[in-house]
Amino acid sequence: MLAPSHRQTGQLTAQVTPTRYPFTTHFSQELAREPAPSGLVRSVCIALITLAFASPAIAEQGKLSERLTPEVMAVVYPGAERLGMEEGSPPAIAVFKGGRIVGYLFSTLDIIAAPGYSTTPFDVIGGVDLSGRITGAKVVFHQESMIVHDKVRQRQLDEFLAAEAGRPLRGGTTSLPPDFVDGATISARAMRAAVLTTARLVLRARAARATQTTEVRLKPDTTGTVSAATIPTLDLESFSIKLYIEFMTALVTPPTIGGNLLGLLKFEDYKRQLPGGAHAIYVASNGPYDFLGTKYFRESEGYRFDRLRVIQDGKTFRFVQNDYSYATPIEGQQVTGLFALPPNSGFDPVKPWRLDILINSAGSSPVTVAFGLDYKVPDTYILQVPDPRAVVPRPQEQPPPEPQVELEGELLAPPIATWVEAWSDARVNIAILAALLSLLTIIFIFQAALARVRLAHRLVRTGFLAVVLVWLGWTAGVQLSIVNVVNYLRAPFSHVEIGYYLAEPLMVIVAGYTLISVVLIGRGVFCGWLCPFGALQELLAQISRALRVPQWHPPVAVEKRLWMGKYIAAAAVLALVMTQVDAAGTTLEIEPFKTAITTRFTRAWPYMLYAGAVLAVGLFSERAYCRFLCPLGGVLAVLDRLHLLNLLKRRPECGSPCHLCERGCPVRAIEPTGKIVTAECLQCLDCQVEYYDETRCPPLVRAVKLHHV
Repeated sequence: MLAPSHRQTGQLTAQVTPTRYPFTTHFSQELAREPAPSGLVRSVCIALITLAFASPAIAEQGKLSERLTPEVMAVVYPGAERLGMEEGSPPAIAVFKGGRIVGYLFSTLDIIAAPGYSTTPFDVIGGVDLSGRITGAKVVFHQESMIVHDKVRQRQLDEFLAAEAGRPLRGGTTSLPPDFVDGATISARAMRAAVLTTARLVLRARAARATQTTEVRLKPDTTGTVSAATIPTLDLESFSIKLYIEFMTALVTPPTIGGNLLGLLKFEDYKRQLPGGAHAIYVASNGPYDFLGTKYFRESEGYRFDRLRVIQDGKTFRFVQNDYSYATPIEGQQVTGLFALPPNSGFDPVKPWRLDILINSAGSSPVTVAFGLDYKVPDTYILQVPDPRAVVPRPQEQPPPEPQVELEGELLAPPIATWVEAWSDARVNIAILAALLSLLTIIFIFQAALARVRLAHRLVRTGFLAVVLVWLGWTAGVQLSIVNVVNYLRAPFSHVEIGYYLAEPLMVIVAGYTLISVVLIGRGVFCGWLCPFGALQELLAQISRALRVPQWHPPVAVEKRLWMGKYIAAAAVLALVMTQVDAAGTTLEIEPFKTAITTRFTRAWPYMLYAGAVLAVGLFSERAYCRFLCPLGGVLAVLDRLHLLNLLKRRPECGSPCHLCERGCPVRAIEPTGKIVTAECLQCLDCQVEYYDETRCPPLVRAVKLHHV
């Protein structure tokens, strides 16, 4: 969410100069300044493959009215007669019918800037009426890799969001589940959640009583001065600038004040951490003097803040490290913090109080000077309970009030996190995946027993690959790719919350299992057993060999050079996408996974042609793409260097004089010396079948003959 301007309701500020005390005050009424558009428009025309497309421009925040085209309005709020100005915090546009406000239009980008499957925030424009029902939603910008160049899925996404019309914010379901957008469930779920969250924020802000934004700024007196000599031990000579400290304070417990200062989402998160009945003071400053000081992180000083205090009715409230929470600095301020007052502290939020900033001098006889700033919560935030003994006059006739937003408890409550909803919806698939991964673990634990029976190994491996392809890939749509690596690496730098990582439960489980298996055994667990596209290639290769299609195996020296292709592809993709040179991720199309697995060959013909060409090459050289071009394979091959266990058995005769396993390895991961190159090995266990075959392995054949002699 955009950080709101600090010139908003419920704040007091003061300025102090090195040689002057704060003396006079003046009042001003300023509206919150609207953040300027970022203006960062980046176009990408990267062509590592023949499927390069122009990258869409990065969306700009603000100026919602310019994005409300007739096509958008027909979806988000049909029947609107007139629109108001874009105003308020969070910003929204009022919709009028019959001269009265009936709802609001909003942009998810302007308010919460939520990312989807990619880390680039999308922009969904939506509408909500005063009863708390969505009137419609339409995406006007996104860079979701599964949809951005796919007309079919873009149409599905438009239908999915349009179906949100009529959905109540306090609960209820729609006719279209997130998996309606084929292969882009995470994007659809994230956009729907963003619409609901943004609508709640817009209505909550409008439900509060309108208050006048007033700022009190204390400035030094210009009619008389107090020089530094008045306090001779106050050492301020090192500061050559006039401003020593400008500070502000507010009680952030009232939701409107806290929401203005922190943003409603961050305010809700912070307030949930406070115990019941606790209050919090917001303090921010600008200038060379740091009100936080240095003693709060020192045990010898009691972890106390020695440069500020709160005074109310003669009682002093001080703070220690556990009371402090970091707050993101806002416009014009350098240091910002939240200081909690426990429920039993005796602090009365209704009564006036004063924040003292304590400036400590240097020298052998230090002097402390307190600069105070008085504060009282505006009366509009105080609910006055009438005295039942008082005589209340009969109210006079009043004109009918403007429509008000009345929110029920369910609507005020924070929405269910997207990742929680995703895990709940995927319970059955999670159970199936857990069974599949358990079976794979058993296969590797008992691989020696499996490899001793050639037919059993072939049936188990072929059957497992078929399940991975049909269920994991084509049905569940779980294809780990370089896209996931990019998103996981880029998310921490995009200020994405932990829920981003958890929003795709099956992918998270597969990614976690892959990472553990790479460290323990090597790359081959995923590439050889859990990759749906790899399974498709191997199953096609089995058919190809059964039809006696000629197989091409490059010489050892050439093959080692071809291996470098996947490392180069991985480095290029990560460099271009992570540095935002290719912000739209066009280079990610080097992977045919989306075409062959996620969308099940339902994309435009250039993608189909590329995926078909990759699979066709694999008919003549098994798993050629995995071995020579796959960027994900390149990343995993690099991590393979960390693996701890070597489960594949070898004999002294392997490589000299025996070359049976070397010739039989389908991906040529065994060197002429007999050494297995684990970074290129797919753990298919074919070499282990030969290792235990007493009718084919020369050392075993010789041992059997000697045994019978």
